[in-house]
Amino acid sequence: MIESKEENKKVKGFAILINSILTPLNTNEKFQEKFGNTNVKILLNALNLNHAAILIVDKGLIRVESIPNKPKENLEKRKVGWDAFIEMNTQTFLAIVMNRISLFRVAKMWLTRKIRMKGIRKLFILLKIIKFLTNLNE
Repeated sequence: MIESKEENKKVKGFAILINSILTPLNTNEKFQEKFGNTNVKILLNALNLNHAAILIVDKGLIRVESIPNKPKENLEKRKVGWDAFIEMNTQTFLAIVMNRISLFRVAKMWLTRKIRMKGIRKLFILLKIIKFLTNLNE
């Protein structure tokens, strides 16, 4: 019981949403098999909110933490240690998770700088997780 209180202190703002969407995968055996060898840290920054989410996938388990996104220095790679970074507004992120935006449109938004990404190869892991999540709900 003490651990859940500590986790709730870490998770604020945008990270609460990400946590509620992704952490139920921790109990899915197929997910743990598929991502059992994965070790990645992805920073998800919602521009219109005060906290960013750090998605940590470690040997088939997902953990989400939050970090204040202002000042911008809080999100630097050397400070947080992320492997990949994606920045957009909350509505765009939810549309991607709900499969309402195609990858072509995401690429177009990236080219027009409405979405910022770094570590694109590692972001494919996030895409695979989202794909797994959407296939799970079908």
